[in-house]
Formats: sequence, structure tokens, C-alpha cells
Amino acid sequence: MGRRRFFLIFCTLAIFVFVAVQCTQVKIKSSDSRGPAYAGSATCVSCHKNLSASAVHNAHLNASKMLTKPNSADSLHIPDGDFIFNEQTKVQVKNRVDGLYQSALINGFDKKTEHTDMIFGAGKSAYTFAFWYGKQLMQMPLNYLTKEHQWVNSPGFPDNQIYFGRPIISRCLECHSSFADKKLIQGPNFTIEEEYVKNSIIAGIDCERCHGPAAQHVTFQQENPTVKTAKYIVSYKKLALSQRVDLCGVCHSGTGIQTVSSTFGFKPGDTLKTLPQYSAYRGEDPDVHGKQKQLLEASLCYKVGKAECITCHNIHDKSKPSVAIYSSKCISCHQDVKHETLKKNNAMLAKNCIDCHMPVKESHAIGFQMSNSKEKIPYKLHTHRIAIYKDLVKGE
Repeated sequence: MGRRRFFLIFCTLAIFVFVAVQCTQVKIKSSDSRGPAYAGSATCVSCHKNLSASAVHNAHLNASKMLTKPNSADSLHIPDGDFIFNEQTKVQVKNRVDGLYQSALINGFDKKTEHTDMIFGAGKSAYTFAFWYGKQLMQMPLNYLTKEHQWVNSPGFPDNQIYFGRPIISRCLECHSSFADKKLIQGPNFTIEEEYVKNSIIAGIDCERCHGPAAQHVTFQQENPTVKTAKYIVSYKKLALSQRVDLCGVCHSGTGIQTVSSTFGFKPGDTLKTLPQYSAYRGEDPDVHGKQKQLLEASLCYKVGKAECITCHNIHDKSKPSVAIYSSKCISCHQDVKHETLKKNNAMLAKNCIDCHMPVKESHAIGFQMSNSKEKIPYKLHTHRIAIYKDLVKGE
């Protein structure tokens, strides 16, 4: 009788443990909109606290943000403002109790007001705003430039009227988020439009976008806590050079990437050469906005195998490296370089290699129209083509 009772208790406990484990595994595998192979970045925090605490402030993780709560945008410190098209027409931006709004005012009357539901950009240079129109994401009329502290007309929008009509297509989300499930519907005049499954959008570039699906990794490490070697997860540094650069290049190659399927399916270890119509570098001067990979490929530092994306960039790091820090990375390889054409002190030059060898250039693709003016503020970025720019050499 005692043995039977013990056996029943043992079986009950075994079933309980089995169910608990299965529930945990189901939770890991089913909570992410990308499917059961993904664990979700929140799961990474339990083992990678320091990396997660730092990465949460990084530009990649903040490439986009869903504003699901009234105070979601408070930490961004986005001010109220106005943009004037003419005496009769302006856009007004207001922080209200329930969120951030943009309103179209015609002769002082509110003709259209939309609530900001999503923000694009980490705020290093600018923010772009979007609102839900049914199941479509639409771009709002104004952008905010964080350095200039100005509200500007969104790039490519009409310069003489308020526009709420540009859809934010999935190609935008493929570089500014980690996933978005979409459906294609027939629009007017036999056009094809995209609708999103709202709860499917994973804002920002998260851990699994760069390291691949992690559910199997999480399950193994939880079941084998004494095993310190990471299993079933991709280590960026262990990829081949071309694979590492391609992983960054899937987003940092501009809009030249056109695929039959979404680039959300691009995994660490894949190559861009498998993507149809990928615009590889062919000696041209690519635009500084979005085409960092092509510009880097044009650099001798890359061609000789001395420089790649992670040489200068650490996407786990929340700090903002200065020109001096970036320059120190240059000097680590170029210790014996002398600037014979310059009469300046070489020690001083070593503090700023960037402005001369990666100069700031204007984007030909993006410009921001100023309020009450037709003038545009050019979008400027340091080029990623590392070179000797003879027009910047000023021998005295």
C-alpha cells in the first residue's frame, strides 16, 4: 500500500514538472510574433543584464518605438511647435495628456488631427512620426530635427500644403524594426496596399535580429545552467568577414535591396548576394544616407581587411563615441603615418582623423523644408568612404 501511494505521488510530481516545463517552453516559443523559433529580447535580459542595460540606450534598439501609453514619448523631450506653409495654412504640434498630436490648421480651424502612434529614429539627428489609419501606418506631416530644435516638413512631401497621405511601407519597417506581419489588399484602381497586423510589430532592432532565433538557445541554457559556452545562437564575431558586413548591410545599403520576400527573413550568416537586385558597389559615389556598406567597400581600409563595421561601432554600447575615440581606432593601425603635406602638429591631427578622412557630406536623397520658407536644411552625415580627400588638404 505504501509503495503504491509513493508511486502515485511520484507520478503526480513527474506530471506536474513535465507540464511546468512544457508551459515554460511554450511561453518561450509562442510569445514572439516571428514564430516559435524566437524567444523575444526580454528573455535575453535574465542572463545578459549588463549588455541589455547598455543596449537599451543604443540607436539600433531605438530605431523605432511604439507609443502604446499616453506618456510613451515623454522621455524623448519633443516640444510643442508650429510649421507655417503660408498665412492660411500651418501644422500645429501639441503634447496632450494622452499623447503627441499633429493638427492641420486652415485659417485657424482644425481640419485634421492625428495622434502619434509610432516614432522612427533614435533622435541622434531627427524623429519621424506615424499614425494608424485603420491597419495602415501613415507618415505624419512633420519631422523634428533634434540638433536644430526645429519642426520641418517631412522629406519628399509637398512644399505648399499639408500632407497626411504617405503610407509607411514594410520596406521602411524592415530597417527600422525587427518584424512586422503584413497582408496585401487590393486598393483603388487595382493597386496593391499593405495592411499590418498591429500587435505583430516589434519596434527597434532587437537581439534576435542580429543574433538569429534564440528559443532553442534559451531552452538549452536554462536546462543546462552550468554550460557556459553559448549554444544554438549566432556569435557575430565568429562569422566570416563578408557575412558580418552583410549582416549590417541588410539595413545599411539603402533602398537598392529589392526582394521577393521580406528581409526580415535574412539571418546571420546569409549573404546579400542572394538577394535580387542588390546594389553592390561599382565605383560610384553612393549617397551618404543609408548606403554605409557600399561606401565602406570603397575604402582601402576595408579592402585590405583592416576595417569593418565593428572596428568602430559597438551596438551594445550606450555611450556616444567622440571624434577623438574614433580617431584612436584609426591610429591603432596608422601609428607611423606622417602628414608631410601639412605643417600642423601630427599629435593634434591624431585627435581628429574623421573630419578629413570621413568628411561630412550632404545627402542628395533627403532634405528638410523649413517653416515659413522654401529653403531646405540638407541632411548631413559623415561619409563611410574612408579616403584621402585632396580638396580638404590645406598645406600652408
